[in-house]
Amino acid sequence: MIMGFAKYWEAGKISVNTRLNYGMDLLAHALLKGIYIFIFINLWGVVYSQGSNLIAGFTLNMMIWYLVMTEAVVTSPRKIVEVIGEKVQSGEITNSLTKPYNFILFEYANSMGQAIINFTTAFIAGSIIAGIFIGGFHIQWTTLPLVAIVIILGLTLHFLIMALLAIFSFWIEDAKALNFIYDKVVFVLGGMLAPLEIFPHWLEQITKYLPFSYIAYYPAKLWVQFSMNSFWNVIVGELVWIIVLIITLVIVYHICIRNISINGG
Repeated sequence: MIMGFAKYWEAGKISVNTRLNYGMDLLAHALLKGIYIFIFINLWGVVYSQGSNLIAGFTLNMMIWYLVMTEAVVTSPRKIVEVIGEKVQSGEITNSLTKPYNFILFEYANSMGQAIINFTTAFIAGSIIAGIFIGGFHIQWTTLPLVAIVIILGLTLHFLIMALLAIFSFWIEDAKALNFIYDKVVFVLGGMLAPLEIFPHWLEQITKYLPFSYIAYYPAKLWVQFSMNSFWNVIVGELVWIIVLIITLVIVYHICIRNISINGG
């Protein structure tokens, strides 16, 4: 079992090293995220200047640091829907099936390796811009490991949803369209662009139970408004959705593989 895990660990390390080798690409990634945060600072600054110091329970400072986190989390993984979808559509997946590893786990290791570097880069860049123009905020340093766990589970959930959509491209055959739609859903219903509290109450209650909110909204809210009770609720929610998606993904993946076998690749 340890040897089986080791190959995925090595795949993740290779993904990290590969990403680090593209220094200029990482710099461009950091600059882009910094620009996004600068734009958010100016947009929300206008909103808060209308006389309200608190919107949806967030001060301007909290709102910007919330967005620093959501931007870093959501945009850090590869476009898994397109990556796996193209392999499914082109038939390249048949080559991967002959390799001595599980295709989905291998892609997960690759994605997480890249996501760690991208997240760190985006978070540092966003934090620098937020710190310069907005200032810092009070951090409970002892809670950072707990927030990190929530972020990792959120990234795992993010991957599982994208991988499931990618496998569906075996029938739909338009991975880019699926990726486009999914991105917009996470941007809005996942709370990437703004906390879910800004929605009408009925919509807020629905979106808080959807898996998308556990990718961006909850990790970012814990980052700026941590509480142990919220932490355990988020962990339970993430684990429930991860289990549901793993089961669904395994079923759909095996159906896909069986169809490939029946059709001779």
